Amino acid sequence: MKVSIEEARQFLVCYHHLDSSHPLSGFDGVMEYVKKVGCIQYDPLNIVGRNADLVLQSRISDYKPHLLTHLLYETRSLVDAWDKVMSIYATEDWPYFHLVREKQSKDVISVLQRRNQADSMEHIETIMSSLKERGAMQPKQIGVVALKGGSWGHRNVYSATMDYLFHAGKLGVFTKMNVNKVYDLIENLLPQHILDRPATFESEADFQKWYVYRRIGSVGMLWNRNGGGWLGTLMPDKKTRGRILDELVDEGSVKEIEIEGIADKFYTKSKDAVFDEKTQEDVKFIAPLDNLIWDRDMTARIFGFEYTWEVYVPVAKRKYGYYVLPVMYGNRFIARFEPEKSATHMCVKNWWWEKDVAVTDELIESVMQSMVKFAKFLNKPQGVHKNIRKKLGRKER
Repeated sequence: MKVSIEEARQFLVCYHHLDSSHPLSGFDGVMEYVKKVGCIQYDPLNIVGRNADLVLQSRISDYKPHLLTHLLYETRSLVDAWDKVMSIYATEDWPYFHLVREKQSKDVISVLQRRNQADSMEHIETIMSSLKERGAMQPKQIGVVALKGGSWGHRNVYSATMDYLFHAGKLGVFTKMNVNKVYDLIENLLPQHILDRPATFESEADFQKWYVYRRIGSVGMLWNRNGGGWLGTLMPDKKTRGRILDELVDEGSVKEIEIEGIADKFYTKSKDAVFDEKTQEDVKFIAPLDNLIWDRDMTARIFGFEYTWEVYVPVAKRKYGYYVLPVMYGNRFIARFEPEKSATHMCVKNWWWEKDVAVTDELIESVMQSMVKFAKFLNKPQGVHKNIRKKLGRKER
């Protein structure tokens, strides 16, 4: 199947519900999107909302962070767990990741051994019995014992041990105090029928085939190049992925796509391969770790938009800024901006238009309307700062 660049862009924007013709709302909207893409990435940084909330605010009408918190820590329809990296996915998917939990727990022990901190494993029984007797707790509530081995990683023995038990699937997140996990026994958090479900995959190869298919759905469309789209514990290497992709195409569950002007083949789930939908020109502010742009090279080829999240780039080497959000209009990336923290207003420190964008009054108004919505998402009591129009290149009215 051959499509144009324009059709590929439209497909991805529609797939990710980034235009108003594919609306999602409320708790049901959050669940629908998370189940569709498999997972959304968690990151603790909060400049103008954390990554998971930023992903959802661009798709869910009138989104507020309490929706995600409710689904994670009250109904427990969603769970904090390891997928691409630390992520959020549907609780019903928990049994599929038993091999990942096994591998992650071994990796955590290896790290502790390299840091001469493996003696933290001696406290497992203490932690498990404490949680059973006293209920959900943070590590410091069990005790504070300095962890030897240098300045890397955990400082408290109990924090290291509980982190291991979390990755092993013995503990889960009861709630979070800001970014700090409050742990509880996993059997106190997840439904028993989920925990009792037999191991889903008998072999790593079976898991990898499922994982490749799932990951295609996480982005909507992927090529078989190494990159952010294929990150994940037990994700197969490029050669193995190629074989799996061929199998999925032969079985008919995945469709092979050619995009005009790009030599690489792309893959999408056959049930999602609809390329004749049209996008409406809405302005959306995209999360730095948004599923749409997990593969930065793919984003550059399809959308002509090169983006690097520069939070880990030394100041002198940054091209734009510390925490910069891409701006999408219709099926194009038109700008990026660096927000500025403020308790009262939605503020913009810097704004950069893409070089080929015609900045019209109509476009400015669309951006400002989205800024107003964004300010409501952030609970800014005084709304959008009056200087934002100047940042956009138009005089304040």
